[in-house]
Amino acid sequence: MTVRAAIYARVSSAEQRERHTIEGQLLVLRPYVSGQGWTLVDIYVDDGRSARTGKLEARDGFARLVRDAEARRFDVLVVVHIDRLTRTEDMAERAAILGPFQRAGIRIATPGGGELDLRTMYGEMWTVMQALVAAEENRHRADRIRAGKLRAIAEGRKPAGPTPYGLAYARVSGSWSVDPDRAAIVREIYARVIAGESCMVIADDLHARGAPPPRGPWSRNKVWALVRSRHPAGEWAADKRRRLTVPVPAIVDEATWAAAQDSLIAHGKRGLRRSRHVYLLEGLGVCGLCGAPMAIRSTAPSRGAKASPAAYVCRARKLARRGAPRCRAPIIRVADADRRLWAVVGAALSDPGLPARVQRICESQRSDRDGWAADAAGYERRLAQLARAEAGVLRRLRDELVSDRAADAELAELARARAAVSTQLATARRAASGRGGDGADLTAWIAAIRDLAATATPAEQQVLVRRLVEPGAVFDGDRIRITMRVSAQNSSDLPAVGSSTRTDRQGDVILRLVA
Repeated sequence: MTVRAAIYARVSSAEQRERHTIEGQLLVLRPYVSGQGWTLVDIYVDDGRSARTGKLEARDGFARLVRDAEARRFDVLVVVHIDRLTRTEDMAERAAILGPFQRAGIRIATPGGGELDLRTMYGEMWTVMQALVAAEENRHRADRIRAGKLRAIAEGRKPAGPTPYGLAYARVSGSWSVDPDRAAIVREIYARVIAGESCMVIADDLHARGAPPPRGPWSRNKVWALVRSRHPAGEWAADKRRRLTVPVPAIVDEATWAAAQDSLIAHGKRGLRRSRHVYLLEGLGVCGLCGAPMAIRSTAPSRGAKASPAAYVCRARKLARRGAPRCRAPIIRVADADRRLWAVVGAALSDPGLPARVQRICESQRSDRDGWAADAAGYERRLAQLARAEAGVLRRLRDELVSDRAADAELAELARARAAVSTQLATARRAASGRGGDGADLTAWIAAIRDLAATATPAEQQVLVRRLVEPGAVFDGDRIRITMRVSAQNSSDLPAVGSSTRTDRQGDVILRLVA
């Protein structure tokens, strides 16, 4: 009786594919089949497909192999080793891989191990044992790779992946440097974003000029992601899941990075707002019911119908996600909301006791600056302690003195503590370096801001609202709750029309108002 044989060959990566290991497997398997006197009916190949857990659906050749096995197109399956079929650590997936051959009565043969009949106890046991050994080897290999990456991060080297755009990395010496040509493009992008240019316009210009892109052609998303990344400011996220960073040479300073973030928040990926209308709370409002951003709904006239008045509407009501309940927050007309908002802002600025309140806060904060400086020094020491603790966890993980799960939990807790202390340090530094103003400065500034508010055009009103209302406005039913910040700054620092820069200053008076 003629024995029909099928060959299955697989490599798991593009690197192996380039080394022609598929051809190497076939050079071994074809002579083995003919030497056994079997008839080769088909060859199934998965080129660059992994056998790790969760990768089964990507193996098209294996899917065709299983279909033909269930159709009894061959009697014996020939592979160079069982790990070409599976290295999975998941028992259910292992059964899904080997089960169809057992049910169909297909024998599995390897040049080094002979034939195995999965319907017998010995055949099933030996096949599963080889699969388990392959899975364990895969697990150890993954552990070694993970430990190597963590060691590289702890030492400030690049663990894997592409080099961040604008930087260069010497793998032999493990040293970072700035790529002068690409760094110039990064600085240009930051400058243009700060100036208010659209991410889309910048991307189109860079593409037209033939500027080297990060990967693939330039797009507004690539420009946006580059500006949002922390690596141009000297901090590269080497392991986002564990929140581990590597210090790298800075391409832009911290002030430039922060200014670009403010510009992105104001303009988004596309750039400057396209609307011809002025809405005081555009981009500032959030829904008090569900926390979603407030959008603006307006319709142009069509087919003789009148245009509906512009209104603030919760985004979760306007564009509800599939399967999510639609927000029931009320819709508020823009004209009514902006009128009420400007009225309460004007009333607050007209308060005759405002200069004295700002003066008292300035005097109090000037006396506290020494205390803030001491607090900042303490926070710096705490950050250094957290960095040493993080390095200790990485060393214990590298030396296999702690499990992955325990290390992840410790690193996550340290990352949360570091974020909290970093926020406290930034606050303390701002407070320690702040300045107050004297009575004349405060009176002049408040008088100037009142005069500007009294005669402001709608566009100027919008600039003032974006400067004074922080962090935004909460739409609570028919009411609007705002937090207004009045700064003790010199009158020469008045916000210019067209600018939406926000800075924290000493001597601020926080007013919580309802419109």
